[in-house]
Amino acid sequence: MESLENIKDSVETSVNLKLFSSRKTSSYYHIFNSKIFLFPIANCAELDNFNPARLSNNPYPKENRPRGKKDLESVLYSRKIIQKEGQTEPIWIALKKGNYTLLDGAHRIVATYLEKKETIPAFVIDMDSPNNI
Repeated sequence: MESLENIKDSVETSVNLKLFSSRKTSSYYHIFNSKIFLFPIANCAELDNFNPARLSNNPYPKENRPRGKKDLESVLYSRKIIQKEGQTEPIWIALKKGNYTLLDGAHRIVATYLEKKETIPAFVIDMDSPNNI
């Protein structure tokens, strides 16, 4: 299931970025403190942990592919999903003190941009809400 893999990646990224102290706390926030929104693609350039240079017609030039050919394959896969279903799986974003940080979904953002969509589904985790663990 792609959705489960995406949430797992998002939890891992949020811990690696030290937004959460543990996978348990991160998982709690992902499950109970997130809401889905249509996030404007134009605002993606302002996301922490996202390279705004990716919002171009050549988002992964040969000399700048962190994952090699897999970057291009992932974007192509997401573009095919958008063409077939109208949108991709939601991306994951953390919101803390008015700042947005991308946790998972860079290739989906690029694909959505290349497909000339104005919004992308996004789970936004409200990190400023009380932690009830």
